[in-house]
Amino acid sequence: MSVNFQSSSIKSGTSAKASSLGTADVSGSRIIIPTTYGGLGIRFFEQLSTDADKILQVDTINNITETRGSVKTRAVRLAIEMTERGVAKNDIILISSKTHAHQTIVLVAALFLGAIVCPISPESPSKECRELVKKLKPKMAFCDGRTVSQIDKVLTTLEITCEIVCFGNEMLGVTQFCKLFPLKEEPDFQPIFIDNPHKEVAFIVPTQGTCADPKLVCLSHHNIYFQCLHFMEICGDPTKVVSFFPLSWLTQTILACSSLEFGMTTIMATSFNERSACKMIHDFRIDCAILGTELALRLCGNVAVNDFNLDCLKCVLVGIVSTTKEDFAFMRQVLPKVKFLQIYSLTETGFITAVSSLNYVEALEKSNSVGKLLKNCKVKILDAETKQPVGADNVGELYYYGDGLMLGYFKDTAATIAQIDKRYFRTGDLACYDADGWLYLEGRIDDVFALEGQPFIPTKLEHCIVAHPQIHDAAVIGNQTELVLCVQKKPESKVNYDNLMMYLFRKMPEFNNLISKIVFMDELPRTSVGNIKKRLLRDQFLQVKLEYTTSLASITPTSCSADDAISKPVV
Repeated sequence: MSVNFQSSSIKSGTSAKASSLGTADVSGSRIIIPTTYGGLGIRFFEQLSTDADKILQVDTINNITETRGSVKTRAVRLAIEMTERGVAKNDIILISSKTHAHQTIVLVAALFLGAIVCPISPESPSKECRELVKKLKPKMAFCDGRTVSQIDKVLTTLEITCEIVCFGNEMLGVTQFCKLFPLKEEPDFQPIFIDNPHKEVAFIVPTQGTCADPKLVCLSHHNIYFQCLHFMEICGDPTKVVSFFPLSWLTQTILACSSLEFGMTTIMATSFNERSACKMIHDFRIDCAILGTELALRLCGNVAVNDFNLDCLKCVLVGIVSTTKEDFAFMRQVLPKVKFLQIYSLTETGFITAVSSLNYVEALEKSNSVGKLLKNCKVKILDAETKQPVGADNVGELYYYGDGLMLGYFKDTAATIAQIDKRYFRTGDLACYDADGWLYLEGRIDDVFALEGQPFIPTKLEHCIVAHPQIHDAAVIGNQTELVLCVQKKPESKVNYDNLMMYLFRKMPEFNNLISKIVFMDELPRTSVGNIKKRLLRDQFLQVKLEYTTSLASITPTSCSADDAISKPVV
């Protein structure tokens, strides 16, 4: 069954308009997708039947190369076995592992059965993992050898009955993945037909937990399918894509589904190494790399980039973490033929804006923008206090509505209601758009704090710090009385408190008397895709501790060593 797309009468591109309710909206163009295609399982089953000999995935860790036909055959066999083990429609299938070829088979088999796929990060701390599994109550859990023990312990503690399957070697009391495939074929197998792809859950994906504990986001079949269309539009129909991120990151899930639908080849590598990445791009003739800003900067800053022919590389997706204009200038200088495409997305909304292959030339003049709105996306920007709409070039809270919107948070109606306002999702991001419809992010509302009675947005100061040639990254936190800079230096960096303060005084003198402490850290706490966990920094460095002493000289920083943190004297 083929799906035909019909463009609506709305002009293609991004335009600003005012609705009859007086709310200033910015909308992308629209396309209409029929709802009769039967869901992702039916769709992928039919697509994998075409070009069966075409290579679908290359697992560089396990040395597995699979065709589309091979993936379909293995997924059907696994689906049959899962059915015999009691898996039915809407059962939850947990995946906790690094990205590899077998993971794709589980994903496809679960969708064939109308089951719900829930990938969680293999790096999840025990407490976080326990809270997620407690809500999910999965029917089966597929794990790597190193995550089996954690999942088993969690399930035992919670008294949840769930079969654990290990992708690796045989383990006592755990089913081995390679033994789940019956030898006989089942030519009459047919996937479950999903009556309403807009309303039925296909994936439950955890948020990254940068500002609070992770929430479980329910995403429909239609949501994922539409995000695949966005992915292909952003990257310009790539043929070979490499990524180094876990399936628990929504973009990685979209990549996996896009390859099943559109036939591109995915190259799988779980750990990033600059030289290995360059060699991989060269050897496989990869034209698209999903790196994010952090890994893209590491790649461009390594000598290995000159040791391989990377002319095949057409685009790199960045934007997982904040990307400055200095970052873009550096990356474009090193790889001038590569398009560095900025994306802006949330787990709850999918892709909202992007600097795509089509608007890349225009984007060169908009280096601080996260791009233009994608199809079927609408946003409004409201004043954070009055909740009234603001016009172009004015900062406010970004609200989103569109086909990428989640169905809701799993088993958390209160949190869902709190985030939805008249159908729009409250992103918690501060943003503005210009007269041409380009969107700019100004930080998170959660990161804004009152300092000496005035609201303080740390983004500008963070960008200034990161622009220092010896600084790798930085996070600014604070409260009514403190402004703390958490700084990660580059390797071999000699920067210290005094010369960093001199640098900031020259660049941004208005902040000089406000900074109360600089904390130099070997690593900033991050999510599995590189976002800084500011909530952990706040817990660690903004705890007020009272000390009584007769001498100011006896006061030393308590949250880290005196060499790492330096505070202004309190008079």
